[in-house]
Amino acid sequence: MGKSIKTRPSSKTLELKVQGFIKEENKKQLLSPFRSLATFTAAAGIVALIFEVLYFSEHSVQLYISRVASVLIAFILLIVSNSKFGKNHPVLLVHILLLSIVASFGVMTYLEPHTLVFNSHIISLIIFTAALFLSWEVKNQIIVAIYYNLVFIASIIFNNPSISSIPNMIESIVLVLIISVMAIVASYINYRLRHEALLKSYEVILSEKKFRNLFENSTEGIFQILPSGKFTAVNPAFVKLIGYTNEDDVYKLNFIDDLFKRKADWDLLHKLLEKQGKVRNYRVHFQKKDGSEITVRINIRISYDEDEDITYYEGSVQDITQQVQAENERQKALEALRQEKLKSDIAAQKAQQESSYKSKFLANMSHEVRTPMNSVMGFLTLIENDLFESKEELKSFARDARLAAESLLDIINNILDISKIEAGKMELDINEFNIRDEIHKVYSIMGQAARQKGIELEEEVDHEIPEKIYGDSTRYRQIVLNLVGNAVKFTDEGKVKITVKLNSRTINTVEILTSVEDTGHGIPPEKIPFLFEPYVQVRSKKDKKEGTGLGLVIAKEFVKLMGGDIKVESKPGLGSKFYFNAFFRLSPPDKIEEEKIETPLAKESQKEELVIEDAKKFEQKKKKLLLVEDNPISQNLETKILREVGYDVDAVSNGQDAIDAIKTGQYDLVLMDIEMTDMDGITATKKIREIPGDIGKIPIIAVTAHSSMKDREKCLAAGMNDYIAKPINIHFLKLTIDQWLNRPYRD
Repeated sequence: MGKSIKTRPSSKTLELKVQGFIKEENKKQLLSPFRSLATFTAAAGIVALIFEVLYFSEHSVQLYISRVASVLIAFILLIVSNSKFGKNHPVLLVHILLLSIVASFGVMTYLEPHTLVFNSHIISLIIFTAALFLSWEVKNQIIVAIYYNLVFIASIIFNNPSISSIPNMIESIVLVLIISVMAIVASYINYRLRHEALLKSYEVILSEKKFRNLFENSTEGIFQILPSGKFTAVNPAFVKLIGYTNEDDVYKLNFIDDLFKRKADWDLLHKLLEKQGKVRNYRVHFQKKDGSEITVRINIRISYDEDEDITYYEGSVQDITQQVQAENERQKALEALRQEKLKSDIAAQKAQQESSYKSKFLANMSHEVRTPMNSVMGFLTLIENDLFESKEELKSFARDARLAAESLLDIINNILDISKIEAGKMELDINEFNIRDEIHKVYSIMGQAARQKGIELEEEVDHEIPEKIYGDSTRYRQIVLNLVGNAVKFTDEGKVKITVKLNSRTINTVEILTSVEDTGHGIPPEKIPFLFEPYVQVRSKKDKKEGTGLGLVIAKEFVKLMGGDIKVESKPGLGSKFYFNAFFRLSPPDKIEEEKIETPLAKESQKEELVIEDAKKFEQKKKKLLLVEDNPISQNLETKILREVGYDVDAVSNGQDAIDAIKTGQYDLVLMDIEMTDMDGITATKKIREIPGDIGKIPIIAVTAHSSMKDREKCLAAGMNDYIAKPINIHFLKLTIDQWLNRPYRD
């Protein structure tokens, strides 16, 4: 079975409903005039009974019975009209009452013929009056006229023939007929008027019912108040909206004083109402019964009387608290999106700018790399072709080539550092150190360059700084070296001063403030914000000092890793001051690794100015080393250098040959390359450590172009004893080799 479909009522159904309503209303409206007529009939009958008995004694008994019967019928009908039967059949009661009245007057006419004219006038008046006041259909009035005329005709016909001689009898009969017709016409007019009135009443009832239905079932709160704020009408939705359950409790409230959270909201609303007469979609805050606050939207208008005086305010309210919250959340989301878009635009702009910077940087880097490379190749070409006039000039060519190579190495190291920083792979190596030693190393490295320019290099370290602290000494020294290097480079006269102070101290950490101050050219204020930007150089076009523009960026990132910040103060022509703070431990980290032996790895940035032992003073018996290197050029170079400083060296080109050579037991130490074709150094080392006895314990030092801490840890984890990064500084290499040769590994 399909679902039934509700349709609007047809016009026929509506007409039947209207007819039923009119019929019921006619019944209700018929009862009141009927009761009045019945009461009047009973009273008039009693009065008529008294007079008729006195004046018509000849027929007093018959008249008495007739009038008493009429009065009794009127009383009985009056009682019946209050019963359910009487309320459902008022037309029948009217007919019985009128018939009893007409019958009593017919009996009177029959017994006393000479009263025909009087009785006919009286009964005609009663019938006509009844037609005016009784709201019933015309057919009922026609029936009344019929039995009214029939009764009087019967009373004449059955009477004495002498009745025809009564004066004006014919005129009376005609008058009765005319009044009957008039009564019918009056009944019709009265019925039509009442019918139209009932139709309008039905429409009003339907409208009121519809309004009441809307009023009672509306989801919006509807109210009506006096100008004082007193409620005159509210619907259930309004009662529920403000947190009440009983409508009577709301009528005790004042709309203005009890509901508005802020009085100023009503004051503004009232001004708008006085100016416009109505206000739509006005948002205010209401206070509910429990004290909570809600946001509502009000539509309100003023109702005026004939004198243009305000009679009341009426309107509706809707709770929009959740809507407002959603709007606020949407606004926040939009604002967040705008902020994200702004950030994205800034990031895109910055990325585009950095891309431009990188392009310029790469173009500049080509020059920076080619310049020292050109020097290296040029001096080596001169040496290769014997284009020197003396041994001193040869040494000069070699020294200048080495310095150019070191400059090239600095550029490469900076590029590698900035790459690690951008990849997020830069890490600190925590070790114990003395900050005074690191500052002195910087002084030793940069002192010669400062003396060559005729400027003074000073150092000052706070005596309150502990002797031993824990941190990345190499990175700290690199920061200071970068700052001092820039200061020396851009200072032509005066001095460069390094100052280290204890800024703060806790139980576990110290904060150290380091500054480098110079009397150089200074930096223009508009260029200071770009100092620490990657790939940006702020030197002027007239300044011919060279550099990659990465030193300060690297320094800033190292400082951030140490928990600090780096800043600059500068005045053009007077000099600059760079200073940074960094945090260091006072005790080793919680997880203590195996003891790390201080090796030349921690000293790799020291320059050749450090005093080392001359190879000629090497008095020990020559130790035999095995060099594992698959690059022929590197193998020849390293073999030559090692032999020149006093070692007996054999060289092999792959990992398997190294294993076979070590098994002979004639070597004291191995220098192992990491990257080789057939077997890498890591694998070879692991296999060597698997050899039983003292041979498997031989010291192995990694020699590789990879220089990160992870690479170092990887080598040590494979069983190597130490680690040296290429390019090799022979002095550092010798110190490391001697350190491990002096440690016995054979039983």
